[in-house]
Amino acid sequence: MTVAASALVVTTTGLPAVAAVDSYPDEPSEAAASVLDSTLFQEALAAAAYSEAGSVSNPGPNEGNLNVELLGSELVHLGDVEVRLDEILDFGQLGALASRSEASGPLDAHAISGLAGADGGVTLDGETDDFGKATVDVLSVARLLGVDGLTDEIVDQLLLEAGAGAAEVKAEDGVLLDQDGVGGPGQYRVADLDLTLHSPVIEDAASSIYDIGGTIDTTVEDLINENLDDSALTGLFDAIPGVPTPSITVDSNMQENLFQSVVGEPITSKNQLITIDLSTGQLEVHLDKLVDGPNEGGINALDPNTELIDDTTYPLIAETVHELMQEVTNILIGAIEDSLNSVTINIAFTDESPLGNLDVSWSLPLADAVNGNFPEAVNNSTGTMAPVAELLVGTINTVGPALAPILAPVYDLLISDEGDNIFELLINDLKTDAITVPIRELLSPVFDVLSEVLSITINRQVTTEGVSPTSTKAEVAETSFELSALSIALLPANEVARIDLGNAAVRFGGDDGGSGEIDPTLTVLPASVAPGQSTVATGEGYTPDSTATVQLVDPEGNPVGDAIAVDTDSEGGFTTPVPVPDDAELGDYTVVGTDDTTGEAAEAPLAVIAGSEVCAMDPTLTVVPGEAYPGDTVSVIGQGFPAGVPVVVQLRDAEGNPVGDAVTVTPDEACGFITDLTVPEDAEPGDHVVEAEPEDGSEGAEAPLEILNPDNPGEQCTDPAITADPTVVEAGAEVQVTGTGFPAGVNVVVQLFDTEGNKVGGPVTVLVDEDCGFTTPITVPEDTEPGVIIVDAQPEDGSEGAQTPIVVTENTGGTGRDLTASFEKPTVQQGEEQTFYASGFEPGEQVVGVINSTSFALQAQAADAEGNVEWTFTVDEKLDLGEHQGIAVSLEQGDSASATFEVVATAGGADNGDGGLAATGANVGILIGATVLLLGAGAVMIKRRREISQAFATAMGRMSDDSKSV
Repeated sequence: MTVAASALVVTTTGLPAVAAVDSYPDEPSEAAASVLDSTLFQEALAAAAYSEAGSVSNPGPNEGNLNVELLGSELVHLGDVEVRLDEILDFGQLGALASRSEASGPLDAHAISGLAGADGGVTLDGETDDFGKATVDVLSVARLLGVDGLTDEIVDQLLLEAGAGAAEVKAEDGVLLDQDGVGGPGQYRVADLDLTLHSPVIEDAASSIYDIGGTIDTTVEDLINENLDDSALTGLFDAIPGVPTPSITVDSNMQENLFQSVVGEPITSKNQLITIDLSTGQLEVHLDKLVDGPNEGGINALDPNTELIDDTTYPLIAETVHELMQEVTNILIGAIEDSLNSVTINIAFTDESPLGNLDVSWSLPLADAVNGNFPEAVNNSTGTMAPVAELLVGTINTVGPALAPILAPVYDLLISDEGDNIFELLINDLKTDAITVPIRELLSPVFDVLSEVLSITINRQVTTEGVSPTSTKAEVAETSFELSALSIALLPANEVARIDLGNAAVRFGGDDGGSGEIDPTLTVLPASVAPGQSTVATGEGYTPDSTATVQLVDPEGNPVGDAIAVDTDSEGGFTTPVPVPDDAELGDYTVVGTDDTTGEAAEAPLAVIAGSEVCAMDPTLTVVPGEAYPGDTVSVIGQGFPAGVPVVVQLRDAEGNPVGDAVTVTPDEACGFITDLTVPEDAEPGDHVVEAEPEDGSEGAEAPLEILNPDNPGEQCTDPAITADPTVVEAGAEVQVTGTGFPAGVNVVVQLFDTEGNKVGGPVTVLVDEDCGFTTPITVPEDTEPGVIIVDAQPEDGSEGAQTPIVVTENTGGTGRDLTASFEKPTVQQGEEQTFYASGFEPGEQVVGVINSTSFALQAQAADAEGNVEWTFTVDEKLDLGEHQGIAVSLEQGDSASATFEVVATAGGADNGDGGLAATGANVGILIGATVLLLGAGAVMIKRRREISQAFATAMGRMSDDSKSV
């Protein structure tokens, strides 16, 4: 179940996309919204305020509310580690948030996430604090993901605080609205976005600031001592008899004031980007200040898919740190003038005699003295010196106005531009070495790691089958639009996880099972028939519970015979015989199956060959479909049987016992027949065979038929298989793995292996859906060597898994060469050898082959002097009947050539002792062992059933000296 836009898009960072809004794929419109969406989860969480609506079955409006407590307890996979969500995400600060979804008509849908209103509605309006914040513990995420570069000495806390996002998407009458006129369709809201780090380096800078204050005190004392006119000052008291020349000292005590001016409260840069608190060692980067939107909307008026952190981020922050340190200088210089009363000029008159002591002191705060504010002198004189002291004190208390002009030049120097320059040079010199350089060096590795761990996107949007906001109803095509206010990718190079805040999505303009919602395919068996015979067409992916039309078309595109009307089942499938008229010309025909609801069509080739060619074949048997429930009827097609000789068709169980009544059918003059066979109602589920034996005792044939269990459809998840798309990739690319036939509701671990059984990269865990299938991306590591690797999928419950090979090349771009490929035999029976040829490569170039449909790989080899390669392999008796494709791929250039061949059943039935490797299941360790064995012989089969020990014992037995290598 997909929640919202956020999980959809391929962004500029190359992150993978997932399915669009698809909870109601068969309904004309739908809507979905959530406060939180994440690829950490296997399905949408009601606790994340998730809501959805479908226009037919559940139009809404439907609401979902946030439950922080339940949300935090979710177990999630982060790389190879399983953690509680609240170990890396803190939602405790989020406000009362909710979502609302409504799909009121085929062209009308509305989704919104945001603040829960008092009236039960949901709104984007509100104070920033109302939304609250969600916090990502970036340091914990980095360490869980194994990202190096951040030590506790550099940074011991790194948090991304994101104000909860909100989003609204609305379609009316087939038009996608732009409610606010900025940022593309829809509207969004992101509150504060801050990166907060704590560093011992910043905390240590506070002590450096304190030391700077002490140095300033020393400098002030030196400046006054150097510039004060001592003689003018002492001359004021020369007229007093018996008074000695006073001593003059300067005492500056500004250190604590200067320290508190910088450390006492946080300092924010002029561009509002950085706030630093030197008292706590905390630095905040206000990420929302990194971008400017139009109309003064800032972070809430950005273009779609705006990346917030990129290669320009750190230089801007480093520049701001420099500017912030200049602000520290300005603060300190300003604090010097404000603190000059902490600078005192001390004048002391002292004299000792046997009859008494003179002790008069006068401490003058510099700023007060210059402004005419003088304290009284302190007199501690004794004895005969007391009268002299009283005269001195009286004089001191009257000479104040004369003192001010003497001190003013010193004061003016300290507060002048010249003084500022002196202190600025001093402070900058100390600041650069003690603060600016260490902090800048600190931030560099932090942002290197940050760019590796996080990718932040604002206003993340995805439109599929897009219509513009100015479209009219008549122009509406089916459209899906999804919006996330804020999207955070963890380890973005591999898309380990994505967290999206504020999500809304709509899809509109579709129809019930209509165009764009089906993917029809058509196959025919047998693929070669004679005039007068029939093939059986099997369709899949058509409109469920509807109708389709099947038509035979000649090589010129003309219809041949009557069109055949068929009913599709609940899954959009059908089977029907397709007769070829008696007078049909030989040649390459086409069978076309058209979906009557949508007009979409699929086709399959059919070769019309001479009856003599069919009679020259060994007997083969095909059963369509290859699986059925008790009571179902299947088609049995035989070719290569004696013309006119009755054939007995019998269903048998795995022990060879007959099941139900036999059917007798007589092959036509072209040695073929087609007949219905009904599975008895009491047939036991399991593997069966259909046997066809001529009554004259000549050679017969058989084909497999699996009887399904009607009482437990979940047990039909018993034939696991996987496919990989693409099958040829470069190292570092992503492969989409699709599984079918796995146990519903079970986790499956998908892992890459090399041909020696070593794991390649990390595993991906995916949950099997109720239809026994799954789809998941997996990334081929950057350092993977070119060659064949194996995609392995193993259920965690220990049941049967599946594998398929892919080819890793140095370049998938190709060179434009004219490569060709072909098979020695266009049609081959099971148990026979087949040879695959390819040419056009460079001499010595390494080329590997892959056979699709039932997948196996062909050993890499060097092209010969003419640029040719070839592989010979035995076609296993369990290799699926029908058409198969071979691809020859250059490991160096990545270009390829392909060809097809058809597999038909082995005459007389399968023989596991002499034929190819039996199609049995594989534990990956044993599979890789057999892989190496078979690669040495030329081919490796990818298995998909049980009885592993017997299967591989058979494979190894075929490799003994008395058996032929494949």
